[in-house]
This record gives sequence, structure tokens and C-alpha cells, in this order.
Amino acid sequence: MIHKNHHQKITLGLVAARKNSIGIKNKNLIKVKKQEITKIATKLALNCSAIHHVLLSSDSIKILNLIKKNKKLTKLKRKKNLAKNSTPMLPVIKDAILHFEKLKKLKVSKLVIFDPTSPLRKMTDIKKAIKIFDKKKPDLLLSVHECEHNPYFSMLEKKGKYYKLSKNSNHNPGSRQQVPDVYEVNTIVWIYSRKAIFSEKRRIPKKTLIFKTPINRSIDIDTKNDINKINFYLKKYEK
Repeated sequence: MIHKNHHQKITLGLVAARKNSIGIKNKNLIKVKKQEITKIATKLALNCSAIHHVLLSSDSIKILNLIKKNKKLTKLKRKKNLAKNSTPMLPVIKDAILHFEKLKKLKVSKLVIFDPTSPLRKMTDIKKAIKIFDKKKPDLLLSVHECEHNPYFSMLEKKGKYYKLSKNSNHNPGSRQQVPDVYEVNTIVWIYSRKAIFSEKRRIPKKTLIFKTPINRSIDIDTKNDINKINFYLKKYEK
């Protein structure tokens, strides 16, 4: 039974951190500035005044134990079938919301994802993104940065026997300035409405808006090279 308190619209922060990952072993336990990336993400979520509750979802006891008990924090030991390499994000998100609502008897209105693989995110990113989301009310607001490559101009894919531009444009563009702007998705901040999570059944719903972040902070940890880039950034910009 969920409390019928319509004034309390819960904003839930989610940190989803699996034990295994394909690219880097124990990726979610990597340290940046002497702190595990899962810890960095969870602490930021806990310290954000715009987030009412935080849920840490993991199949690893070691990861769950990284964070001390906190009134604002719920820990969820994730089921094995939701922690595979092939597991999409949506079932993990649904599982987190349903678990939280059942446990706390509160209704979630929106979910803010704090992916551990973006350790350079700042509190201002989260607060700005939540403000935009509350004002414009999309199904999803996600962070993006400028693309190095544009599918209308410099990305090819095989079509039949030969290769063509990935995105067809009506005219044959002679320079980058003549093609539409495209953006690369990153994991600094994703905000979903609860409604979209349970009704849309897709990762990028119809009503999606973007939140632009600077390219030098928009590094997601997927490979060893990304860790080098992050360390380079920290040395260069955070002296």
C-alpha cells in the first residue's frame, strides 16, 4: 500500500553497479582520486538535496558494503538474472523502483541515474538537469556532448556490396557545416519519469530531451584508455 500523499513526489537516485563487466575487470571498483567510482557516484547522489532517496543496486556484496548505512540509502542485492552482460538497463531500473516502493511505501515520480562510469560529473550537472526536467517534463532527459564524428558526413556503413554514409542526406554534403548537428550520449546524468519507464518499453522514449555537457568531462569508463583520459583530465584541470 503506497501512501496517498500527493505532495511528496519522490525523486529516486539510482546507482547500478554490477560485479562483472566485459571491458575492464571489476570496473565498478576502479579508483579515481583514491576512491572507488561506485562510491563517488553514490556519495554525490546522497549529498544532492534534489534527490530524496538513493538506491544502490548490485550483485556484489563487496560493492554494497562500500557505502556505510545512511538514512537516505537503500541497498538492493540484485538477482543473478538481472546482472548478466546482456541484461538491458530497463529491467534493472524497474526492479529498483518496485523494490523501493514496496519497501518504503512511497511512490517514485522520477529516477535520476548516477552511472559509476562517469566519475567526472559535478553536482551542478545533476541540479541543472533536474531543474530542466521539472520545467520541461520530458519522458527522459539525458546528457550528451558534441560528436567527434558525424554519421551524415564521416561515418560509413556497409549497404549491400559497397559502403555509404550511415545517414543519408538529401544533398551530398561537401563540408561538416552543411550537415545536421548530432550528439554523442554519455552517462553523466539520465533522468526518467516513472511513467516512461513502465509504459514506453524502450531505452530512449519518444519525448526525450538532451542536456549538453563539456566533452572533456564526458568520459565514460569503458576501456583502460578511458582511465588514462580521466587521469589526464584530473592532472590538467583540477590542480
